[in-house]
Amino acid sequence: MNNQKNLWLEIPSHVFVTLARRGMDRISLDQCFLVDCDNNNKSLLETIKIKEYNEKYHHIKIIYMKCNKCNRNFQLKIDRLNYATKQNDKKENNISIGLVYARDNYGNNLGHVGYF
Repeated sequence: MNNQKNLWLEIPSHVFVTLARRGMDRISLDQCFLVDCDNNNKSLLETIKIKEYNEKYHHIKIIYMKCNKCNRNFQLKIDRLNYATKQNDKKENNISIGLVYARDNYGNNLGHVGYF
């Protein structure tokens, strides 16, 4: 159980979704992203495990979740892009942006959730 609590630290508390020309809206990641589930109660969500790997310029975390309201599993894919603004830039000049995607239990993409 202690390990599951630590996995919550890997998940951003919120992300921002673009509203076209109207700016951005902040949404919480403490919810179930599966179709036909309206759970937004963190106490009904469980973190199961995490898988991490690196690709060129990307650090990817896939966090496996269980919703106790709909009794189904889903995944949050957290993709942090680290990129140098210029080829010879030092690490402090790199830019970093995070993207979050919701996926079903089989890894099928349910859509882009937001940026952090």
